[in-house]
Amino acid sequence: MNFKRLLRSLVLLLLIGSFMIGLTSCKLPASKGPQSTSETDDGFPVPGETQQNGGIDVGAFATQTAQANLPVVVDTSSPSENPPVSPNPEATSVPSAPEPTSGPITYVTATPGGPPSSYTLEQGEYPFCIARRFDVSIAELLTLNGLTADSFFYAGQVLQIPQAGSPFDGARSLHEHPTFYKIQSGDTLNSIACYFGDVSPDMLALQNNLTSNDLPVGEVLTIP
Repeated sequence: MNFKRLLRSLVLLLLIGSFMIGLTSCKLPASKGPQSTSETDDGFPVPGETQQNGGIDVGAFATQTAQANLPVVVDTSSPSENPPVSPNPEATSVPSAPEPTSGPITYVTATPGGPPSSYTLEQGEYPFCIARRFDVSIAELLTLNGLTADSFFYAGQVLQIPQAGSPFDGARSLHEHPTFYKIQSGDTLNSIACYFGDVSPDMLALQNNLTSNDLPVGEVLTIP
């Protein structure tokens, strides 16, 4: 009876020992664990599970997020086919012109005689401009028309021109001439005449063989 009991105890111990050995072989060493990240075909890390708690690998995920948020840098060192245009190009109202090959230019001169008794302002003209053109005193011109230096004026306004008085006070020419002038958008013969001061629209038309006030932008006028 004792022998059977002893044999049964040995068998039970062997079973328990085998079970304990099996459990031990299923555990991974503390220094080993599943890979925290894997890589795609292009080597970019993909978040996996951590060794400690099986959660998302925050480090790898943060790395990917930072890489995705990096600013895109565009290389602008190479010149483009259409370079940007400066928003403030330097204006050149009076371009240089080549010397004529057929001899010197003959400039027209103002027709002798006194100023007209009245003049109707055109677009781009003003009283000071008219005083320079007809060589009359601006003070007398303003007084004759009931105006002051601060008065408003407009295209179509009729000015009475002094007939016997003082000449214009100061230099009549606002810009040196004879010269050349490149037509700008919005220019008229009247406004260009006022730009130079003592030049009349009729002189400009005669000098450049013009029959209308339609001025092609970009063309160059000869200013007498």
